[in-house]
Amino acid sequence: MKTKRLYVLRHGNAQPFGYEHDSERALTEQGFDEVRSTAEKFAELGEDFDAIFVSPFLRAQQTADEFLKVLGSQMAPQTLDQITPSGKELDVALWLNEQPYESILLVTHQPFAYQLVDLLADEPLPARFQMMTATLAALEGELYATACCQFRWSIEP
Repeated sequence: MKTKRLYVLRHGNAQPFGYEHDSERALTEQGFDEVRSTAEKFAELGEDFDAIFVSPFLRAQQTADEFLKVLGSQMAPQTLDQITPSGKELDVALWLNEQPYESILLVTHQPFAYQLVDLLADEPLPARFQMMTATLAALEGELYATACCQFRWSIEP
């Protein structure tokens, strides 16, 4: 079996709650800055991904677009309804196993982002690890199931 890589990116800082439609909250200027910072740090690592899947929520779509822009990537993000804040991590892990890609970037939200990383990691996550805005976590494993992947690193803006 081939080793697969998964990158989980939480969207950047967004407009505060209180809007009628949470899905329409946009990134703030701080949020765009955070995403650019994380993307620059990711680029320095020299790693890449084969596909990018993004929550349909506006702030996640903006995060993906800005991240790809910084990387100079022409990759087209694909919208995935299952990775919203209320996403079910086990359902997504099963879905990930069906994908033909060696490395995938998911652009998503809390609490789903942390829950997915925690589900997949084969050891307790580092005590200091949090999925703050624009945090990127990297996992690696042969398949995506409970406690199957090595937590490799995380980047914060």
